[in-house]
Amino acid sequence: MCLKLILLCGRAEGLLVLEFATFISKFPQPLNNLSLFPYYGNYVKLAGLGYRILSENGVVQRKNVAFVGSGPMPLTSIVMATHHMKSTHFDNFDIDEAAIDVARQIVASDGEFEKRMKFVMGDIMEVREKVGEYDCIFLADLVGMSK
Repeated sequence: MCLKLILLCGRAEGLLVLEFATFISKFPQPLNNLSLFPYYGNYVKLAGLGYRILSENGVVQRKNVAFVGSGPMPLTSIVMATHHMKSTHFDNFDIDEAAIDVARQIVASDGEFEKRMKFVMGDIMEVREKVGEYDCIFLADLVGMSK
């Protein structure tokens, strides 16, 4: 029962994010409107916490970072890249092609920022050999719950 509820809530949150991401992707500068997302403040706090944990544990030279389960609005990657890891390259993985397409649209609105953000459609388990290339790998909260 608990697992079913977690999956149901995760699906609902995923739909909320997709709807909002699709909405702001229509703006001329979608990156300037991310703070309109109802949970934006939570992402800012969590990204700050994640960055602090990495720093406190000696992960200081972060050139390449992977984010697995980035979704249509990769807020964690965006917040990390704009506030904490200003020269880091991010590879954002997701198994949902529609999510990847919307995320690309959002990031494409800033040419310089876009150079640091790559979006990969596929299952991270199918590219395990690439995992060693990253200084750090972040997992979205519900990654792997359906398997």
